[in-house]
Amino acid sequence: MLTSLSGCAKVDGPTPDGDKSCLEKQEVPVSAHSISANEKATVDQLFTANGIDKRNFRYIRYSRGELKTYYPPYATFDEQVVRVEEYANGIRVFTGQLIFLFRNGAFSSRTGSASEAFSLDATPNATPESIGVVFRAALKEYGDPGPQPCVVVEFGYYNLNAGTGNAPERLVKAWKASRKGSEYPFAYVEDREGKLIYYDNGIRTFR
Repeated sequence: MLTSLSGCAKVDGPTPDGDKSCLEKQEVPVSAHSISANEKATVDQLFTANGIDKRNFRYIRYSRGELKTYYPPYATFDEQVVRVEEYANGIRVFTGQLIFLFRNGAFSSRTGSASEAFSLDATPNATPESIGVVFRAALKEYGDPGPQPCVVVEFGYYNLNAGTGNAPERLVKAWKASRKGSEYPFAYVEDREGKLIYYDNGIRTFR
């Protein structure tokens, strides 16, 4: 279950819309799994049977199918795949997705490295209102002025080295900001100095 605190909050200093800005602070608990109750029970059993600590995992996808190998010793496996989001100190690691592969109920492999976010505290320095200002400025800078949106923000952790191969994890406290009711655009903003880390407008170009 997702929880949020919402309202139109007055922000100190000028805002992009000149006065008030609609803002919602969202919290996504680790228990807010994105799979069905039956699938959750199955995944719980898989992790428990294989000695995998699941307390800081939010399940976001589960699939099951039959896998046949086309090489000796020619076998058929019951394959189950679980994608999770990692949590630390009760908040999301935005860049902490892991994929677990099980064959015939036994753990086979994992994609992704476990986070070490526990070394950070879970107290934000920035305010939700200041993050809203940064996000609206980014919308304008990257060509999406439009009507001023209601902004949804969430506090968590971000790995600055995400997607850079085997580089060591560089975790910072950060915020995710997006338009209410829309997947894109979204941005990640560093918590202490309020700097934009990443912006994604959802546009993909394929050649």
